[in-house]
Amino acid sequence: MAAHMPGAESREREVKLVVPEPAWEALREEMSGPDAAVQDLHALYYDTADGRLAACEVALRLRSDGRQWVQTLKAPGAGALERIEDEVAVGAVHEGQARPVPELDRHRSEDAQRVLRAALELRRDEPWPALQAVYEVRVRRRTRRVVQGRSRIELALDEGQLRAGGAHRELRELELELVHGELVDLLALARRWRRRFGLWVGTASKAARAQRLARGERFAPPRHAVPPRFAAKPGMGDFTAAVLDSCLEQVLANAGELAEGSPDDEHVHELRVGLRRLRTALRELPGLGKDAAAHEAALVRVFRRLGERRDRTHVMRRIQPRVEAAGGAPVRDPAALEDGADPAALVRDDDFQDALLALLASSERLRRSGGKGVRRTLAARLSSLHGKVTREGRRFTRLEEGRQHRVRKRLKRLRYLSEFAAPLYDARSVEAFLARLKPAQDALGQYNDEIIAQGLYEELARGDDPGARFGAEWLQGQRAGEARACRKALRQLEDAKPFWKR
Repeated sequence: MAAHMPGAESREREVKLVVPEPAWEALREEMSGPDAAVQDLHALYYDTADGRLAACEVALRLRSDGRQWVQTLKAPGAGALERIEDEVAVGAVHEGQARPVPELDRHRSEDAQRVLRAALELRRDEPWPALQAVYEVRVRRRTRRVVQGRSRIELALDEGQLRAGGAHRELRELELELVHGELVDLLALARRWRRRFGLWVGTASKAARAQRLARGERFAPPRHAVPPRFAAKPGMGDFTAAVLDSCLEQVLANAGELAEGSPDDEHVHELRVGLRRLRTALRELPGLGKDAAAHEAALVRVFRRLGERRDRTHVMRRIQPRVEAAGGAPVRDPAALEDGADPAALVRDDDFQDALLALLASSERLRRSGGKGVRRTLAARLSSLHGKVTREGRRFTRLEEGRQHRVRKRLKRLRYLSEFAAPLYDARSVEAFLARLKPAQDALGQYNDEIIAQGLYEELARGDDPGARFGAEWLQGQRAGEARACRKALRQLEDAKPFWKR
């Protein structure tokens, strides 16, 4: 977004905020002062015929601002807000002349060459493949530069269109890029503008959205969890920051699609997985106590409301067929099991959005904090969780319902903390431990689903629904056997070899 020297590589750090229709006029007015500049930008994006760059989230762009052509390579960086950017000035724009042809050899930096050859699956001595234009972006950009704390930040308000294969889609967004200074200042300014105008964080780039348009897709696929990325021997701060980044990437990507109106239950599911992972990090890793106290309520509210939606739809899709197979009748009013929560409104909530931006700032703080003893700290936390789960697993059938649920939550935290730690340990040992853990997690998950379903059927049965009454009674009859299955699966964890003790 901000101007860079021709031929320069940088780490672009920016926050992208989606602008809803009601906020547009006020925001455009704010970006139209005497210190604002206006540019019309036309960019063409290139890829191989089989889309190898897009598959690796790499974008190659040739853009004109009316005066000059600039070829830019962009690729994912460290965390949700950072991207590798390599810009090369190609030449002046002359009326009547054809646009330049993109050339991959223009990107000569070590990082750019590594990114391109990895995405294209080329060895160092192999020639570059042919490229073709796959989509274009036309925007009118209004920019301002402001000072926040010790930092200079560029704000860019874009309005325009994505175009691909004869289709087009309107575009309105505000980007805040750190020109010089501290990421915490960028995030503080983003929080202020986001709350002032009712915006929300969106992580999908113009390139990613145009790629979906070219494929005829409205929304991105659900973002699954990815392992944290850190150096071979990270400090405690680096490790915790990498875990936070991993969790936030998953949360922000799925929340962004839901905020845009995605009806896909898989976006809801993966957002909840991301929030579970994030809450595990806040609870189990050092240096995050203040963040947990400040933001847990906002995260839990969204998690639980989305969970209520999932629980009710889950009954109709999975539990109700089992009830009917056992001789029950359909419930009279299936709509009564539907939850009216609007996922878009939940994830656009001010407190939730502010919590995510604040946690991104915490990641930066932790990355600078250093610290030692990563494996020692993780081993202590893993041993504690493992011991509590196995001890309570022996008497699972005698525990009251609340304590059974606590076992399930601890088991999930044990799994996620193991996955966070995995890159530091022998891969086969970690996989063997997680394989032993999975049957217990599956058994406790099914047990929990049936308890929730029983409560929903009991709610409907109060309206004299015989199908719901049968469902509640049938599930009550299943409970003792399911509890014994949970105890058996948990007992097997006692024989699992802790990978952190090897």
